[in-house]
Amino acid sequence: MERNHSKKHYLAEIDYKNCSERWSWDIYIVANENQEYLGKALAPGKGVEIPWTLLGQKDYLGEMIEICEELMPK
Repeated sequence: MERNHSKKHYLAEIDYKNCSERWSWDIYIVANENQEYLGKALAPGKGVEIPWTLLGQKDYLGEMIEICEELMPK
């Protein structure tokens, strides 16, 4: 059986709108055999992790960045 999964890793530096601090995020995006895209993110040193989440927008990285921003202090 051949597995043809797509996996990408990004390092994102995010400045949140009302926060003076910049966070680094390791963002992982994968596609499964059904061509569903899932994302996961970790903020090293912050103790914040976003578990595998089904992504619905076509801009998968943009969607993950929005999810990361929601967990940053306001």
